[in-house]
Amino acid sequence: MALDLTHFQQIIDSAQKADAFKADVKRALKKVSTLLTNLQTAVDDVETLMSDDYTPTVKERKTRSARATADENAEVDPEAPYGRKKDGTPKNKPGRSK
Repeated sequence: MALDLTHFQQIIDSAQKADAFKADVKRALKKVSTLLTNLQTAVDDVETLMSDDYTPTVKERKTRSARATADENAEVDPEAPYGRKKDGTPKNKPGRSK
């Protein structure tokens, strides 16, 4: 009985293709499983919303506070020309009016 190397190579190639196909199927199955889990969660949420004893919770709104502008919060370097801030940016653009 002689060894046929081409037949042996075909067997190896088909095994590699089968492994690749199996990996693709596993990946697709994992995606489908995740989608089904998300769908089930969404259906459960809708059932909760549609139930007769559901009462929506009221969110407390935060009170607004006045925002301070960046110029008010910045420290001014008195030794710098044109009143530059500590970070080096000009306090006001020199030569321009607001």
